[in-house]
Amino acid sequence: MPGNGADYSDLEPALVHENDYLLMGINGGRTYIPLQVIARVEVPYLYDTIAEGQLAGPLAASPSTDGITNTTFQTALQLGSSKVVAKPTDIFDLTRYPEWVYQAFLGIDPPWLRVFLQQPFRVDQRSLPIVYYTPNYPQEGYWDGYLSPVRRPSKKTQMWVLPGLSIALGYDNIEPQPAYPLLYFYINALNVAVVTDPELAYAMLTEPGKAKIYTVGGLQQVQYDPTSYYGITGFPITADKAKVTAGVTPVRQVTAGTRTVG
Repeated sequence: MPGNGADYSDLEPALVHENDYLLMGINGGRTYIPLQVIARVEVPYLYDTIAEGQLAGPLAASPSTDGITNTTFQTALQLGSSKVVAKPTDIFDLTRYPEWVYQAFLGIDPPWLRVFLQQPFRVDQRSLPIVYYTPNYPQEGYWDGYLSPVRRPSKKTQMWVLPGLSIALGYDNIEPQPAYPLLYFYINALNVAVVTDPELAYAMLTEPGKAKIYTVGGLQQVQYDPTSYYGITGFPITADKAKVTAGVTPVRQVTAGTRTVG
């Protein structure tokens, strides 16, 4: 369990900070949303999958004889909490908080536990088209506790959570003993503003180092409408200045609480 010996220093170079410009690639990178970080706070969060009610009990010991097939696989579930008064079914749901974005990293225990990502719920991410993972073949697309120990989350587990684009996690136990999944999220919670200045947005896209560029979720097909939360349509990474201008021109009132830069 996290405590003495916990070390998050490896994450520092990966964390975004106040005043950083971000280009968030959604829908498999077909659309980019320009944002500016207004404020942030780092929030460690320990999540016991069984105590919180996501899982009814430990993952049973794996009966697999080859470590590949017939392992104990739990399909992805949203991360709810039975301990919070409101008993939310999804603690990462930012739908009502459109000015927030989470940059999150994940530590995993036990070490052999494999963790699989869906974003949004029921859309598998981090998978290859030919050898995509299934309950019968959970051999790719996972993080485990060897890569990302619970006391030292790896920056390789970086996830971005936007309003309306939450996460769900699945698990695979490959060992002949029960697994009690314990997750430690290190969350860089951001308050962001939407960039609507076309000159600034174009500079973010074309000037090296002006903005940090991230793919949100993965490469799978996701139908995410940025106008619902940010009031703009966004633009492709190959956009010329005219397309950038069109992409940051507000097409509806920006959701309350989200400020604009422009």
